[in-house]
Amino acid sequence: PYHGDSATERIADFFERCKTDPSYWDKISNAGLQRIYERYTWQIYAERLMTLSGVYGFWKYVSKLERRETRRYLEMFYTLKYRDLVKTVPLAVEESADGLEEKSIE
Repeated sequence: PYHGDSATERIADFFERCKTDPSYWDKISNAGLQRIYERYTWQIYAERLMTLSGVYGFWKYVSKLERRETRRYLEMFYTLKYRDLVKTVPLAVEESADGLEEKSIE
């Protein structure tokens, strides 16, 4: 994209060569197909998928341990700080049908 003139020349040369030698396109095409068959097969995809699922399973096991520690930390935080903060929040005031105010916790 940065060298438009040289890219244009290469493309033009490629088409000229394909015009004079039809087997050149077959050579390029077969090499591309061979690369696809070597690197992008279902077997390779399935092997990569199984590897990733194993890594994910291990990560899930390890992160479960971290979640346990996080839960303990949050419980400690709730016990020490949050519970006292909740007590300082004023209760909501609603009017009932008879016009009297009632306090409710929601």
